Parts: sequence; structure tokens; C-alpha cells
Amino acid sequence: MGLVLAVVGTLRGRASSRLRRGVVAVGAAVQLASGAAFAVAGSEGDGGLWGNTRLVVNAPVSGAALLYGLGKGGEVRQGDNGTTAVVLNDGVVRAGTMFGTVFLTDQHMDVGSPRTQRLAEHEARHADQWAAFSLVGGPAAFPALYALDEAFFPGAFNHFERQAGLDDGGYDTPSDCPSLAGRLTLASLALLAGSAVAARRRPQSGGHR
Repeated sequence: MGLVLAVVGTLRGRASSRLRRGVVAVGAAVQLASGAAFAVAGSEGDGGLWGNTRLVVNAPVSGAALLYGLGKGGEVRQGDNGTTAVVLNDGVVRAGTMFGTVFLTDQHMDVGSPRTQRLAEHEARHADQWAAFSLVGGPAAFPALYALDEAFFPGAFNHFERQAGLDDGGYDTPSDCPSLAGRLTLASLALLAGSAVAARRRPQSGGHR
């Protein structure tokens, strides 16, 4: 998308700097290479319009995660729901993290167990979140929003985790969800933002005479 906007802007006479064009070109090349790597070694679509759309939209992020997992000697396992799991010995946040449609984990669980299947469905919902927000704001949209939510609502309080299913993800549902601390923080930020907007709209006194 950045490459398209850069081309359109150039055609309309708004030439960008060499550095900006170079950054956009390199970013596009990295995403294309990662997507191509995932297309070769990744999982097949789970069928349906959304399943195939999710696979394509998430391909650059999925490819980067897959290459990382393979580089660390991970074991690749294809899921039945259009996701791919890479089992590693280390280098994993928490018990595992979803990147696009690739789940990096250090959990060696039985593929056919009900617990593993529930976790796979939980991670597939994260893959849906990745794709939906990538369509709107690009591949960095979901991790940025997730990190922001996690800062105020950590762990089981995270809204993205709740939407994906706390029980399926192995979280214990807290009794005070959402957290009081998170709500107070958001309320404080809202007050600060409102004060800033009100200050900017306040008419300035002492005009020219």
C-alpha cells in the first residue's frame, strides 16, 4: 500500500525523497519475500473466501515467523484450521505467540488432544485479528493495538485475548474483568485528551488592536 501511495504521489507531482522511496521499496521487497517463503513452505488454506483471504493477507508476517522458526530448528506442524505451528525449544514469548497464521510455541503437546485443538482454535482467532486489522491499517496495526491494550489490560484482561476465548487460550478468567487499574488509566487518558482539545479550542485573549 505504501508503494502504491508513493507511485500515485509521484505521478501527481509530489516527488518523495530517495530515502523515503528506498524505505518503501525495501519494505515491499521484504514483505514479498516473506510472503513467497510462506507460500512455498507454509500451510494450505482452510477453504472459503475468508480463509484464503486471511492466508494471503497474513502471508508476509507468517513467512517471517516461519523463517525464524525454521532458522532455530523448529518442528513444523500443519493445523486443520489453516494455521501452522512451529515448536521451538526457546525464543518464545509466554507459552507461544501467533504471528499472522504461524504459531511459535515451546509446548510439545499431543496434536489430537482436546486441549491442543482448543488452543489451535484460540490461535486461529488471533490469525483472524491479524488479517482484519492488516486489511485496515497494514501488517503492523494488530501488534501495535495488541501491545497498547496489553499495557493497560495485561494477560487475561486483554480484549483481544478475551475475544479469542480465555478458556481456549489457557487463561483463568479474572473476577474483576476488565481490570480497575486499566479502566482508571483509560479514564485518566481520556481526561487529559479532553483537556488538551479544550485548551486548543479556547479563544486566545489579547488580539491585535
